[in-house]
Amino acid sequence: MLTACTVLSMTACATTNAAGGTPGALNKDSGNADAEGSDTIFGEATPDLSDVTITRSEEFAFEGTYYSDKCHITFSKGTDKTVNVKIGWSSSYNESYEWTMSGEYDNEAYCIQYENGIKKDVLYKAENEVEKEETLYTDGTGTFLFSLSGDSVTWTDKKEDVAQGRIFSLYKEEGGNQSGEPATGDANYYQAFSAMSKSEIEQTADSIRKAYLDEDWESLKSLIAYPVMINGTAIENEEKFLKVMKNKKISSDSRKAMEEEDCRDMFYNGQGLCLGSGQVWLIDPSYMTDETPVIKIKTIQGLK
Repeated sequence: MLTACTVLSMTACATTNAAGGTPGALNKDSGNADAEGSDTIFGEATPDLSDVTITRSEEFAFEGTYYSDKCHITFSKGTDKTVNVKIGWSSSYNESYEWTMSGEYDNEAYCIQYENGIKKDVLYKAENEVEKEETLYTDGTGTFLFSLSGDSVTWTDKKEDVAQGRIFSLYKEEGGNQSGEPATGDANYYQAFSAMSKSEIEQTADSIRKAYLDEDWESLKSLIAYPVMINGTAIENEEKFLKVMKNKKISSDSRKAMEEEDCRDMFYNGQGLCLGSGQVWLIDPSYMTDETPVIKIKTIQGLK
């Protein structure tokens, strides 16, 4: 923006000089004797801006995922000027509100308008599969306004004003590549999952991973948010948990997946935080409350 303003202001100066005579004569009239007969601005040569134009890309150039707290918005190109939009907003560890909509990109206004927003309330199973979904409405309207750099977007939801003017920031991997995940190495990586620090979350997850690999169910019983899902079955308390887990063994595929888990920048969504390829899912039941942050196990899978 600064560059554009500078170019425009310099263009205006050049136009004034052309209309009123030579730049040297104009500077002389203003009392600048050193500038007489020379094309200068503050002692520097005046650039020729007669052919300078400011262009805007007609193509949508803001593909990627933008984050704000527990919500993310993903933009992808459709046909012609149409842009497809998907929004996910976690309401609990296994439930989220999800929107889909599309609209034409206005390259002059850096804006997308839509009138076909569909909102759903989606409940997930333990294995990250949809258990139930309810369509709440199909007539959502609103706009997405991008910054000139494309690093942020503002969502104006005219149906419910759910976004309330919040700004969503684009995630870029190191080197500038875009990704659909929160920022790697960022201290706030897990901010939409828990208020606990990143290092504490990853240390806790690693301790749980090691106990899982050791099949040390006794150590894990106090780290569980009951009822817990064990291979798809709900277990209500510690006593039943230990009884069910007494003869459980880890499958070879699950062991391999958990051995390869480094507990760094782990994947998470509205269902929780995932260890391995879904062998263990963690939640923070205190999130968005005044209680002390704590990481608990909500799902254990991959057993035989």
